Amino acid sequence: MYSPFPGMDPYLERPDHWSGVHARLIAVLGEILTRQVAPRFFVDSEDNVYILDSADPGRATVRPDVYLVDAGGVGTTATARGRIATPLLLDLPEDLEIRAPYLRIVDTVDRQVVATIEVLSPINKVQGSSGQRDFLRKRNQVLHSEAHWLEIDLLRAGTRAPDIPQSAAYAAVMHRSGAPGLEAWIAGLRDPLPTIAVPLRTPLPDVPLDLQELVETVYDRYRYDRGIDHGDDPPPPSPAAADSQWVRERVEVWT
Repeated sequence: MYSPFPGMDPYLERPDHWSGVHARLIAVLGEILTRQVAPRFFVDSEDNVYILDSADPGRATVRPDVYLVDAGGVGTTATARGRIATPLLLDLPEDLEIRAPYLRIVDTVDRQVVATIEVLSPINKVQGSSGQRDFLRKRNQVLHSEAHWLEIDLLRAGTRAPDIPQSAAYAAVMHRSGAPGLEAWIAGLRDPLPTIAVPLRTPLPDVPLDLQELVETVYDRYRYDRGIDHGDDPPPPSPAAADSQWVRERVEVWT
């Protein structure tokens, strides 16, 4: 079942859902691109690694896997068979290592990277965070290389690079290798997501990437209609009053 919204479902943007959503978007995106570019090109997945210290503002967007408690004496707790035993919860390390996958399109003829494709995560959009600094550093390196760059931002919260429209709810930006500027596609909260271009090598034509198909495939395949509570307000930032009413009406009709 599809989302109650014609474009991006803002409820998918919750930080506690996003790591799973992000991983699935990357996996399905790789499938969609592979169908169009193989066998000449190989779509590879690699991880960005972000190290967040205890003072990093990006930590607020990360859901920890383990929480701090006083474990007391070390030992096992006897419980009846078939009953869930009380787990031992451990302290988080001072530094958190966060991994976020991204895609590379590789030419199988010479094994050169043709394009890098990033789907942004919340830590990439927190002002002053190491996740944003590392992302912008990598972005700058690729923009000055021979590879194309494509970033897809399906998150309304956070700050974008200054060369990207700040007012749009959602945006995709592409830098074609050697071009003087960027190509951008934007969508509002009420809009279907656009079909964007993924460049390869001259004289090969660009490959179309339907972002709406991408999101709908992930939503339907992994049953986010059941996995997300649409009874709450969508995650920040709060939409404008008219859009908030529209969100409520869409959810009421859908349910």
